[in-house]
Amino acid sequence: MKMLRCLPAVFLWCSPVLAAHSPGAEKEERGAYPAQYMLLESSSRDRQSLSTPVASYVDGEGREVALIGAIHVAEAAYYARLNKLFSGYDVVLFEMIGGEGLQREQELRRKLDRSKPLGGLTLEEAREWNRIVEWRRKSAEEEKSFLLGLLGSVYQKLSDTVGLQTQYQSIDYSAPRFVHADMTLEEFRLAQARKGESFAGLMLKSFLSSLVEKPRAYQPNEFGLMLDLLSGNKKGLKNELMRIFANAPEDLENTVILEGRNAKCMEVFDQWGGRNVRKIGIFYGAAHLPGLHRELVKRGSRLRNVQWLPAWSTLKEVEEASGKSSTD
Repeated sequence: MKMLRCLPAVFLWCSPVLAAHSPGAEKEERGAYPAQYMLLESSSRDRQSLSTPVASYVDGEGREVALIGAIHVAEAAYYARLNKLFSGYDVVLFEMIGGEGLQREQELRRKLDRSKPLGGLTLEEAREWNRIVEWRRKSAEEEKSFLLGLLGSVYQKLSDTVGLQTQYQSIDYSAPRFVHADMTLEEFRLAQARKGESFAGLMLKSFLSSLVEKPRAYQPNEFGLMLDLLSGNKKGLKNELMRIFANAPEDLENTVILEGRNAKCMEVFDQWGGRNVRKIGIFYGAAHLPGLHRELVKRGSRLRNVQWLPAWSTLKEVEEASGKSSTD
């Protein structure tokens, strides 16, 4: 069960009524944004909410930039709020290693109608769709130990277990405002090779680190997790996983998967800087936000406010259960 301790970083790397939060000062002290990129609110161990930040910045020319933190498995309402939020930006820069063709893929997928010849596509679109399917197949075969293989199945299994949805399923990337701001698979492989880094190695490092008991560090209830898993107690699983996520280890400094991808994101951001764009959203895994915050500040942006968007919650479940018992 100790392997669960290194999962939070994975889910935060690679994303309505908002709870307002004002950090006051732009210090990266523990417990305040941007060092705190997940917010756990709890009135008891079975009444909790886990939120990601939407941090708004303004630069010297009045241009607005928002860092929108993502968690890759969450409730449907969370992704619905994000999709609505994205409509307020001229451009949304998004993360996904190898996701440069994602918009077109989603566009064609929505047009597919299996009851019609060529799936309802034109001949050229059908050929393009076949190329995408073949590329996905080859990528999955080549990357069985990486994001498109292992992590995709992990995300799906976790979402199924606790009744959540995956980011890939729920976010509408087909909108024209979405711009890929991450490495291609080839860029990522080359960068990791130059650094002597591997995803499996990072997972092993995180796992070994989890075996060392640290003073005041949160110690997951592994026996309770196992019982909740075996009994199908989704609420219990969600509550314990929220506590684990909120206390995720920070051991990804100077890595390609974190800092290398941040650099790629800011490279794309700078390309849009000279264009007539007034509102830019950057939709990236929550663990990337402290580094992206520093880059925005270097470029003259000032943090204006931070709002928190609930991604996981057991508050409503408890209220509904209480309501049922009171009427029985």
